[in-house]
This record gives sequence, structure tokens and C-alpha cells, in this order.
Amino acid sequence: MLNSFFYLVKQGFKNLWNNRLMSLASVGVLISCMLLIGAAALLSVNVSSIVDAVEDQSEAIVYLEDGLDDAAVEEVRDGLIATGKIATIEFISKEDALLDMMESMGDDGMLFDAYAKENNLPDSFRVTFDDVSDLENTVLHIEALLGVDSVSALTEVAEVITGVKNMAYVGGTIIIGLLISVSLMIIGNTIKITVFSRRREVNIMKYVGATNGFIRLPFIVEGVTLGVLSGALSYGIIYFAYDYLVKWVSSQTATWFGQIISELVPFSVVSQYLLIGFIGGGAFIGLFGCVAFIGKHLKV
Repeated sequence: MLNSFFYLVKQGFKNLWNNRLMSLASVGVLISCMLLIGAAALLSVNVSSIVDAVEDQSEAIVYLEDGLDDAAVEEVRDGLIATGKIATIEFISKEDALLDMMESMGDDGMLFDAYAKENNLPDSFRVTFDDVSDLENTVLHIEALLGVDSVSALTEVAEVITGVKNMAYVGGTIIIGLLISVSLMIIGNTIKITVFSRRREVNIMKYVGATNGFIRLPFIVEGVTLGVLSGALSYGIIYFAYDYLVKWVSSQTATWFGQIISELVPFSVVSQYLLIGFIGGGAFIGLFGCVAFIGKHLKV
């Protein structure tokens, strides 16, 4: 039994060599598909990372009613924390707010010296959010807190951030799904052509009593080998390409490039998942393609 298994595996590798032109073409097309899958996955991950960074910097100013004592201010703080959406919170007194305004004006800040004697600026909290997907409702909830006068927040920007994040996730998932389907078709067509070219051999094997599994196994070996080989080569290519991209972006002097590179996901973070995805996915595509198409095109 074991000798038969190794014989069939050997036959599978032998068939790869005998059909090397078709195998090479299949590997080339599969690598192209897997590179696109990997690029789509990395793009989706990095877009999410950049959007998360922008999301973390999204802040709002909560202006307090005039004349609140320390206890009332603490109640507002507790109310903000109780929303469950606050990442950071910083109290800004009216005196600190005036100093910040004067510093932002530079030399013209001295114009506010007289205003300091009768400071009408409100105390406030500067807050950032864990999640801005429902920022509008969060702002409404904060405005309803006792002691809160008004809230200044860019809800439109939050909606854009949420839309980009969802688009990256949905778009990446659709593209990856389509490319996987294409890869399955490629493997299937390769098996179909191989079966057709060996139809006489298959018929002879059937006449001498070969089982369905005995006939199928070499084809499965071919498909899985093509998938794993394509996955390994794709991983190596995308590793060097991503490393080159990160180094190129980091060499740019533009400020926004610097911000982008600081938020790019290091390859080491996703390398394990990509390797498993490429190798495991390649093997699955090869196996599934064989199982799905042999039953259709191999009359056993």
C-alpha cells in the first residue's frame, strides 16, 4: 500500500516534468494572481493602519458652562469616560486656553495681555476617540451631559475616515475573492488539459482495474505542487518588493511621506500570515482545483 502511494506521488512529479511547459505557464499565472492577492491584502492592511492613525488623532473640544466648580468639572469628566468612546482626555482651563492662544499668535500674542484680566474663554476638555464610526451620536450624547455647553468636532471628517476604512476592507475582500476564483480556474484548466492528453492511459488503467483514487492521486500531487511552488515564489517576490517600497518611501523628504512611512505595517508583523496564506492557500487552490475539475472532466 505504501509502495503504491509513493509510486503515485512519483508519477505526479513526473507528470509535472512531462508537461513542464504547461506547468511553467500555470506557475507564472498563479504567481501573478497570488502577487495581486498579496498586494491587495497588504494595501488593505496598510490603509486600515493609516486610517486608524488618523482616527487616533481625531479630537474634539468639549466646552464647559461658565462657573462650574471642581466637583462639577469632575462630574463632566466622569460622564465623558462613561461614554466608552474616549481614548484620551485632557482638561484645559480658561487660563491655559488663553496662553495657548497667545503662543499661537507669536509676537502678536501680546495684544491679548489686556484681555487676560477679564478672561471670558470657557474651561474645556480636549478628547480623542477610540472609535469615530458613530461620532455624531457620541457628540450628541456628550452635549447632553450636565455642565457641557457645546462640542466642537469634525463629524464630516469622521464619516470620511469610516467610509475609507470600510471601502478598504470590502474592496480588498472582493478583489481577493475574485483572484482566488481565477486561480482555481487556472489550476482546473491545467488538470483538464493534462487529463485530456492522458485519456488513453487513464482508460487502460481503468481496464486493468485501477481505482478512482489511484487515478486521481497523481493529478492531486500535480495541483498541490503547482500551488505550493507558486505560493513560495510569490512570498519571496512580495517580500523583496515590499521591503524596497518601504525603503523608497522612507527615503522621501516630504512631510506627508514621513507620516505615511511611520504608519506602514512592518513586513515582520504580517510575514507569518502571508507565508501561511501563500503556502496554505496555494496547496488549497491546487487540491480544490483538482477535486473540483477531475470529477467533471475525468470519466472514471
